[in-house]
Amino acid sequence: MLLLNELFCLRPGRLINFFDKEGEGALSFGFSTLPDLASFCEGEGYGIKFSEDLDVLATPFMAGGYKVSNRFCVHPMEGSDALADGTPSALTFERYRRFARGGSGLIWFEAVSVMPEGRASPHQLMINHENIQDFSKIIEMIKREATDANGTAPTVIMQLTHSGRFSKPFGTPQPIIAYHKPVIDQRHSVNPDLPIVTDTYLESLPERFAKTALLAKEAGFDGVDVKCCHRYLLSELLSAFERPGKYGGSFENRTRLFFECIDAVRVAVGVDFIIGTRLNGFDALPGGFGCDKDDFMKPELSETLRLVNLLKAHGVDIFNITTGSPYYNSFVNRPNDVEKNEPPLSGVARMFDVVGEIQQALQNVPVVGTGFSYLREFIPFAAAGEILAGKCTSVGLGRMSFAYPDYPADILQNRFPSAKKLCITCGKCAGLLRAGGPAYCAVFDKHNN
Repeated sequence: MLLLNELFCLRPGRLINFFDKEGEGALSFGFSTLPDLASFCEGEGYGIKFSEDLDVLATPFMAGGYKVSNRFCVHPMEGSDALADGTPSALTFERYRRFARGGSGLIWFEAVSVMPEGRASPHQLMINHENIQDFSKIIEMIKREATDANGTAPTVIMQLTHSGRFSKPFGTPQPIIAYHKPVIDQRHSVNPDLPIVTDTYLESLPERFAKTALLAKEAGFDGVDVKCCHRYLLSELLSAFERPGKYGGSFENRTRLFFECIDAVRVAVGVDFIIGTRLNGFDALPGGFGCDKDDFMKPELSETLRLVNLLKAHGVDIFNITTGSPYYNSFVNRPNDVEKNEPPLSGVARMFDVVGEIQQALQNVPVVGTGFSYLREFIPFAAAGEILAGKCTSVGLGRMSFAYPDYPADILQNRFPSAKKLCITCGKCAGLLRAGGPAYCAVFDKHNN
């Protein structure tokens, strides 16, 4: 293990002011040593934990009946590069080859749509009986490449989704909404006369989630995630306070479809398969789930904690916690130096605190944390600190996995890459996705540029 003074002698300072000649909106993290960062966080009242002892990052943990080899996780970053029928393309294979060789013990495979009309783009993945062999091949490749590079195969969880109001199956918006809320609808020009999705349609979804989960198991995945975040359909229903009928109003009604999907998946896949969920801790939107009634940017987690404990009772094996929505407030779930809505480190601290409350409520059920990529070269110290403080079990890296997929392997081998190689949180990868093209790191990925 390198000592701190050795570490920062090897890597002096941050590369700042990447793009802007005038300094307006310049990308500058601004901390050259861990003591500087830790002191600043303490002075600002940010509860981010740091540790110089990184050994915990190499320790395994259990998710359901599966042993995950280390504490790093590749977040489900969509590539939007599938073929028209949802089959993984050559670009998809190459992306996951890099992730596999990158050393993470857990790969949270990107969103795979359970319904054609619920795809977020014409290039979102979708598994079926016709292309299941292609998904089997990508799993075989991931396991092989990871073992060749790092001596162990990762645990791989497929994320199952219905995009709801963000559906674009043919490249233009085709929203399927749970309810109307003008302040939300106006952001994406949702027609106020658009009918809300019917209870009958929603009743059909548990079977679709279950069938897709079974296909994932047959393809060789280790588990699935019933996605309930970022205001996609299941997530939006959690805040359907004014929706009439069996899926709106009370807590029991708003969570009903989520539990129906979880239960249907478990019946389909049996007990020897991981069921997880990527879940919004809070929405950070007016009238949102988990939000304080007087200040929607402030988490109020009473319903969130009630929900996660019920999900635990329903057999959910692992949680991946996020917040906000990239469509409305991307700075909440991806703190960055580009948007100027709040100090980014305050967003990191809020994310870590939300994850920490959920982890403490769930006790021994693993929780994957989010928001680490903003910390660049200080990720390992925050990762170890948060884990040792009992605030998460695993460390999710999304943007960093695009920018520098080998980051986990380097850290686990006591190699600390130059800050100049790391994600600068510019958001260009997400911008490519929103534009409908393949997503990759526009700064560092020469393969796609």
